[in-house]
Amino acid sequence: MNNSTLSRRHFLSGALSGSLVLGAPAIVNARSLSGGALNQGMVPMEHGSMAVTAFKDSSIHSYQSPNLTGCVTTHIIETPERLIVVDGQRSVIYGQEIRRYAESLKKPIDRMIVSHLHPDHWFGAYQFRDVPIYSLKQTQEEIEQLGDYFIDISKPSLGEHVPPEKVIPDTLIDDGSSHTIDGLTLEYSHVTDAESDNMLTIYLPNEKVLIAQDLLYNNCHLFCGHGNFQGWQKNLIALRKNTSFDLVLPGHGDNTGSRQSIDDALIYLEFVENVYAKVNTGDELKAAILERYPSYMAASLVDIQNLFLFPKK
Repeated sequence: MNNSTLSRRHFLSGALSGSLVLGAPAIVNARSLSGGALNQGMVPMEHGSMAVTAFKDSSIHSYQSPNLTGCVTTHIIETPERLIVVDGQRSVIYGQEIRRYAESLKKPIDRMIVSHLHPDHWFGAYQFRDVPIYSLKQTQEEIEQLGDYFIDISKPSLGEHVPPEKVIPDTLIDDGSSHTIDGLTLEYSHVTDAESDNMLTIYLPNEKVLIAQDLLYNNCHLFCGHGNFQGWQKNLIALRKNTSFDLVLPGHGDNTGSRQSIDDALIYLEFVENVYAKVNTGDELKAAILERYPSYMAASLVDIQNLFLFPKK
């Protein structure tokens, strides 16, 4: 185990030495999405909602979990003959809902791609353990080393929503590499020091779509638990300068594709960084954030974030 892994384990253990109350996913009716100009339709589901964006030769089906569970997104890229799933939710029950939806499209699932370590993007991968699962090498190593730990600490609050075992990505993706599937090209980039220490973004050049995942949130509270304020802002500034995409898909929040969400995220991060430097408790930070952003979704992420920013001693 290398020094970075030891540091990460120490960081997580310190932050989560107390009770980790993530809030079990509720059995709720689907919440409607606002939708953007490119969205062709919405599919209501038992737990979440699916926004469908159609292109000439492909479609992207974007699942969003309810507000209570962080408005987490999973994307199904539909090519003429196959399906590619990006990320897998925090709940295996939500993962099963996505799996049933994917099977309703009557095309084989070619692969699943996991963007980063955080459990809300790979717990649900358990429902796709029969297909090849791709990730960065760093993400594979992080899940292999910390996956059991995340499962154990989540069981008290999440119960049946937690996978019985970790699913480790079995195929690696290199930074700057690409895959072409049924004429659809996916270009991969390794992003560091942002919402997570390591994460993957996926660019579809023919469709001019960037699947940013947790590099970007839309109308949701950002999870700042890693404290990578400066690094995350630097990555977002580079994203803002990138004019190659017309639609950007976030890791949390509505599938509207607005570039305004990049500026919103930069302002949010600057605000939280400044307040964090001045307060002494998580309650103070949470109060300031909720006062400044009363309409933002996924407030539960602030509580989880504060377990990391203010670890119990």
